[in-house]
Amino acid sequence: MGNEACLIDFERIDVSRLGTIPARAEEFERSIRRWLNVGAVRCSRKIPLRATLKYREEVKLLPPQLIPASTLKGYIRTALLHKLIMEVASSQGAQAVAKLLTSRVNLFADPKSVGTALELELLDRPRPKKQGGYADVLQRLLVSEPRVVKASSSLTRASVIDVGGGLIAELALEVLEPGSTLEYGLRLLGSLPLDSIKVHGDYATAFSNILQLYESLTSQSLLDSLAEFGRALLDHELDKVKRFYKPLADKGFDFATYREVLERLASESCIPVRLGFATGHTAKTIAIAMQKLAPQLYSQLCKTMTQRLGRSWDDSTFKLVNFDRKWLGLGWAKLCTT
Repeated sequence: MGNEACLIDFERIDVSRLGTIPARAEEFERSIRRWLNVGAVRCSRKIPLRATLKYREEVKLLPPQLIPASTLKGYIRTALLHKLIMEVASSQGAQAVAKLLTSRVNLFADPKSVGTALELELLDRPRPKKQGGYADVLQRLLVSEPRVVKASSSLTRASVIDVGGGLIAELALEVLEPGSTLEYGLRLLGSLPLDSIKVHGDYATAFSNILQLYESLTSQSLLDSLAEFGRALLDHELDKVKRFYKPLADKGFDFATYREVLERLASESCIPVRLGFATGHTAKTIAIAMQKLAPQLYSQLCKTMTQRLGRSWDDSTFKLVNFDRKWLGLGWAKLCTT
C-alpha cells in the first residue's frame, strides 16, 4: 500500500463480513485488497517500507515487546559466561580454559545443546543432597518487559555478505530505527548463601572465585560483565571492518558510516550491546572467548555446526542493512543506566 506495509491480524477478522472466501491463493490475495478497500478488513498496524518486497516473500517481524525481556536476559547470561571464562583464564591460564571447554562443549549434541554442560559448570551449582536441585546465578535476576520511551520501525532488506563482498543471503525483516529507546527494569533478589552450594571437580580452585557471584551478584558486577562482553564484541567487529574495508569497498559496500558508528560506540560512556535476530553467533555464544583461548576447538565447532545446519557457521560474514544508502550492522545498540 504505497510506501507502507499493511499488517493484518487474521485472528481478529469478522469473517461474516467477507462473504465467500476463495480457496485459491491468487483469488484470495485479490480479495484481500478488495476487503481493505471496502473496510471489511483493516490493517492492525502499518509499517514504512524501506525496500521493495518480493512476491510472497517471507518477512521476519518484531514481536509485540520489540526486544523481549527474555532476549536481554539471555544476552546477560552470555556476557556472564564470557566473564567467567576469562576469570578462569586469568586465574589458571589459557590451557585450563581450553581443557574446560574441550571437556564441557559437546560437539556431538543437538546444536541447541552444545554448550549445556558448560553452562551447568559455570552458572549452575549443585545444592547439597538434602536440598537437591541446582542453584542458577541468574535465578536472582528479574528483567521486566520493556517500556517504550520512543520507537519507530520499518521493513527493510538485510544482506548477509562474506568478507570479500559476496552476497550469501538476503532477508526481509522489521527493524527498530536509530533513535528508538526502550526502558527495562532489572531487579536482583536476595543472595544465595555459599554454604548451600558445593564446589567440585578439577576446577574447584578457579570456581571458588566464581562462586562469589552467587553471594555478591550486584548491579555493578552485571554491568561490568556486560561492559567487558560488549567491548569484546565491538572490538572484534571493528577489527573485522578495518581488515576487510578495501575489498568490501571495491565490491560496492562502503563501510565508512558503519566504522564511524562502531568507533562512536567505543568512545561513549554507555555500554555497547548487540541484540536480536540475525546478529550472528558471536553475540549469542562464547565464540569470541573460544576463538582466543581454544582456537582448535572453535575451528572444530564451526565445521560441526556447518555440517549439522547445512549452511555456513563461521565468522566470515557481515549482517547488514542499508539505511539511507549507508551500510550498518544489524543489532547494535547502547545500554545506558539510570
